[in-house]
Amino acid sequence: MSANKTILICQCAARGLVNVDAASSRVAPEESVVIPDLCRAAAEKDPILGTRFSEIHACHPRAVRALFSFAGFPLPEGAKLHNHRHPVGPPADNPSVQSDTAWFPVIDYDRCTSCGQCFQFCLFGVYEKDESGRVVVANPQSCKNNCPACARICPEAAIIFPKVGESPINGAEISDEDGLKANIKVNVDEILGDDVYAALTARRQKRRALLNEKKIGKALAERKKYFGEKS
Repeated sequence: MSANKTILICQCAARGLVNVDAASSRVAPEESVVIPDLCRAAAEKDPILGTRFSEIHACHPRAVRALFSFAGFPLPEGAKLHNHRHPVGPPADNPSVQSDTAWFPVIDYDRCTSCGQCFQFCLFGVYEKDESGRVVVANPQSCKNNCPACARICPEAAIIFPKVGESPINGAEISDEDGLKANIKVNVDEILGDDVYAALTARRQKRRALLNEKKIGKALAERKKYFGEKS
């Protein structure tokens, strides 16, 4: 890549959430790198994200920072982030939405307290805890497409799904902390019920059972393949 290309433009190809025309009109082609989807690039740890970009034209800045951090290339404070996100995206029954494999959460560690509620809640093993006890998105590919439920009940609104339409889950800035906390409480009551501890315990046990079933299924498939090849 040419050294003068220090501006990144995300096309949000899978969901069309970014006004690409508005972004491109502000940048000279010889200065920019255009990628189809920043979320996918982050999921794949694309080395292009390690470039020291001076400007990034994509969606909500909070989401962009979390995506770069997830990919292992945290942005410097001086990077200029331009928000070109459309207010709404394509309908949920759009085929491209259903087949979008770049759907996964990222974490805003400026807000996260590593309480572990998302880790206990998720049935698909998306979250784990590292050696320091910090919650991390360890298995993004396991996330259920179009499901942001863990973000809706996060006590600190630290979980971001960049492709969702709902604010501030999509990474939009948070201006009303009291209103946000009240909304989270409503979500927790609706999703987990009165006894949050019991609900999370039940989900944790269900997750273990599902993951064990997955491991057993994988082991049986490998055994079948091995003995099939040997026979």
